[in-house]
Amino acid sequence: MTALNNSARIAVIGAGAMGAGIAQVAAQTGHPVLLLDNRPGAAAQAIAGIDRQLGKRVENGKLAAESRSATIARLQAVEAIEALADCDLIIEAIVENLEVKRALFRQLEEICGERCILASNTSSLSITRIAAQLVHPQRLLGLHFFNPAPVMPLVEVVCGLASDPALAACLYDTAKAWGKKPVH
Repeated sequence: MTALNNSARIAVIGAGAMGAGIAQVAAQTGHPVLLLDNRPGAAAQAIAGIDRQLGKRVENGKLAAESRSATIARLQAVEAIEALADCDLIIEAIVENLEVKRALFRQLEEICGERCILASNTSSLSITRIAAQLVHPQRLLGLHFFNPAPVMPLVEVVCGLASDPALAACLYDTAKAWGKKPVH
């Protein structure tokens, strides 16, 4: 398996600093990105924040105005988890709580097709433990970005005991295509 192509739909759950940063990285490299947060309006606010940050880069001559516009056009705030049903990759960037993450991934497994790769941005929880209650634990991996995600190059691709090595290779290649320095 190779990197996800630019037509692959990416979703990020959690519109805080990490989620917004990850969404920006994926959108800047050409992917359509859905951003979801359980706080009403938070995803739209995150996109507005990304737009302001990119605007400063345009003003400083570090980014073309067309790139800013194209990136923002690829970002879409959604308010319901069901909107993520046809995504190719979903990256979770929510609270570091095992039971909350488990519940989210169980819900995603019911909603999303089998081809969807599920990833957690967790930095402290075991992927094996998060995936333990899933029907298909092989499709859950860790994809840990460092803050701020648009700036920091390192991305950790983390396998649990059941993680599919082909999906790990895909995430590694995708992170590399996004301009990151992935490590297993």
